[in-house]
Amino acid sequence: MSKAVSPSVLKRSIKNLPREKQRESIERGLRVVPVMLIEESGRTDGFYNPKVVKHLSKVLKVYQDCWTDYLVENHA
Repeated sequence: MSKAVSPSVLKRSIKNLPREKQRESIERGLRVVPVMLIEESGRTDGFYNPKVVKHLSKVLKVYQDCWTDYLVENHA
């Protein structure tokens, strides 16, 4: 199993993308991560892990911050 990307590395990699790719990546993250967070926090099969929920919360915050920065930078 691969190791999850840290929020700081995620933010840096998003910022290094071209503007259109940034938008695509941020929009995708804002669609997918909340669903993953809800699914993980609602697990009842005995594999619930609060560390995963905490990490996904931080990743969602990164995507929200990146979206805000993108809108400010591009006056959208």
